[in-house]
Amino acid sequence: MLTVHMIGNAHLDPVWLWRWQQGADEALASFRSAADRCDEYPDFIYTRGEAWLYHVVERLDPALFARIRRLVERGQWRIAGGQVIQPDANLPPAQGWRRQLRHGQRYFMERFGVKPTIAYNVDTFGHPATLPDILVGAGCVGYVFHRPTPLQVQLPANVFRWRGPGGGEVLGMRIVPAYVTFGAHLEEHINAAAAAATPGLNDVMCFYGVGNHGGGPTKAHIEYIYAHRHAFAGLELRFSSPDRFYDAVRPAWERLPVVSADLELQHTFPGCYSVMHDIKQRQARAEHVLDQAERVIDTLVPDATTRAHLHTQLDTAWDDLLFTQFHDILAGAAIGTAYESVRAMQRRALIRGDELIYNEQQIVVLNPDEEAWTGLIEAEPTTDLDSWGERWLSDQEGNPIPFQRVQPESHLMIHRIIFPLTVPAKQAGLVLLRNDALHPPAAFSSDLDVSERHLRNKRLRVDVSQRGIEQVWVDGHPLLGDAGIRLLLRADGTDTWVMNTDAFTQPVLDTFSGVREQWAVDEMGPLRARIRLDGWLGHSRVRWTLSLAHDTPSLNIALDLLFAEHLALLQMPVHLIDAPHAWRDGLALGAVERRLDPQGRPVEWPLQRWSKMTLADGYELALVTNDAFSLSLSADNHWQWTLLRSPRAASVSDGWGRDVFLPGHDRYTDQGEHHFAFQLQAGSTRLSDSALDRAARQMAQPPIVFDRYEGLNRPPWGAVPPPHLRRPLETNFGE
Repeated sequence: MLTVHMIGNAHLDPVWLWRWQQGADEALASFRSAADRCDEYPDFIYTRGEAWLYHVVERLDPALFARIRRLVERGQWRIAGGQVIQPDANLPPAQGWRRQLRHGQRYFMERFGVKPTIAYNVDTFGHPATLPDILVGAGCVGYVFHRPTPLQVQLPANVFRWRGPGGGEVLGMRIVPAYVTFGAHLEEHINAAAAAATPGLNDVMCFYGVGNHGGGPTKAHIEYIYAHRHAFAGLELRFSSPDRFYDAVRPAWERLPVVSADLELQHTFPGCYSVMHDIKQRQARAEHVLDQAERVIDTLVPDATTRAHLHTQLDTAWDDLLFTQFHDILAGAAIGTAYESVRAMQRRALIRGDELIYNEQQIVVLNPDEEAWTGLIEAEPTTDLDSWGERWLSDQEGNPIPFQRVQPESHLMIHRIIFPLTVPAKQAGLVLLRNDALHPPAAFSSDLDVSERHLRNKRLRVDVSQRGIEQVWVDGHPLLGDAGIRLLLRADGTDTWVMNTDAFTQPVLDTFSGVREQWAVDEMGPLRARIRLDGWLGHSRVRWTLSLAHDTPSLNIALDLLFAEHLALLQMPVHLIDAPHAWRDGLALGAVERRLDPQGRPVEWPLQRWSKMTLADGYELALVTNDAFSLSLSADNHWQWTLLRSPRAASVSDGWGRDVFLPGHDRYTDQGEHHFAFQLQAGSTRLSDSALDRAARQMAQPPIVFDRYEGLNRPPWGAVPPPHLRRPLETNFGE
């Protein structure tokens, strides 16, 4: 006898084809309907996750919230997930995922005395291989999901042990055929769920209930289950919940198949990771700011009461970002007007994070990271609108520090400088800007060489043309094929999600050209060389900026675009000199090995922070970025980064619910200004995961530079760094 656990639920997207205000209204209606069904049918069990929805009800209808508490106490209302929302699983970094679970579990424990341990992402568009390790760290034992469906990825079973690269294991539970139902009769739905049961188990889940815009199980659904409990041959229908299903199958743990990183649960809707770039980029930046704010609080605030108060403020800032992690928001699938509030929430979180960082200490350079930071500090110290004159830098002992003046943001008596510095982990120090008697200049021998055709130091050489980057050498060894690094536009007739393919293979429409303009030298050293090229790609204006620092085997690539394309996508193909021996991509809390598709198709994959190619001769080439989230590898060794896409906003494939009322009124995604920053790293020695993780994190969370001097050569206003943070500064950059 197969027990069919009938899971009554109401999938509710708080934002999708509507704004969050409508989602809040639907939460109230769905919660009230579910509570009514529980009172009418004593055997009925309702499953509901997402703390944000509960909080809406708590604020707007306290009486309904009190009813739900009573239903939870008597076991009819089951809390699932332990999350604030059903987030996109691929884009939040590890700290974002931890916050998603911590805030959700804390809310449910405080309001209901319940800590859910079955994570619940029924509508999310794929799941990273590292997620089991994150879930185990939060005390979770199971994970319920729907996508990828059996048509997208074949699994050894729909109930399995999902193992992360760090060894964490949870019970993976895939929903088949779907998490929503339409119509009163459930026969087809139940038969499909039973047919997908895992061999050797006597239990299977079957989700039912009207969903997407709320709703839930109807009276007809519930009465159908009552009437057909034993009507299916070999089946028993039982009102249940995911946690009860987990309890039923947990004894079979050792007999279940193991699914690891080799079976990619990310393989779902590839278009979601190259659309609505500004939302993804701002979300990543804001999460890094709040992560850095937490480090600042823990490092610099000795008073426990003050520290607790600041952490409460930090939690409030995170609440906005945990909502904007929602999968239809972050994946770029919502309507355009819904993003107005999303951008406001992201900016509100950024402002709160900045206030927490910049209101606490009056020091010059602070590194709250767990690892030392070495590189070029960039700052615009105030000179009271005075000219730069003969100013110079020194450490606190008076030793001169080499510096270079570079282009400031403003042209009105504002000065920007860069200078080399090593800041120990969780330490800080003072750099003095002096205007006293001339001091012998800091001894410094630069290895930089720059022209309109190349950048070079003793480790790296970069040759350029009007098409882009032609070649990169590291220690005299070439890394790129004949096509170098380019920008191209490709036709894209797909939808927002890209439901009908997993590879972008449509014709190339245009390739970047700067033939009407020349590379310009912006900076000539001694600390940094920089060149710039402007040009056109289709109807879009593009600027390349390449920067090379003294004695470093890494190139900084910045792309600024005014994107004005419709039904097209922007890619940055990197032509490798030969077929890579290995391909590795960063994910939240880890990394995963990729493989070229057996048919050589450029299958698109989501990623975080970095991607690395190991070439046949052992040289390694990595691109580190917090601004791009989707890439592929083709059979002809093109490592293609998909940067922007411009389908119709919130569009679907033809034949799937599309209803055109007035043609010509479509909105297209990713229009306007965009900025991308990449760091190309290369070498003959291994580029470790930890080193690339550190590079990405420190790109997003560089040392904090404070300008708290009056006159800039006298003591700072108020407090100086506490004694335990004062350390001699290291300025032997690359020497």
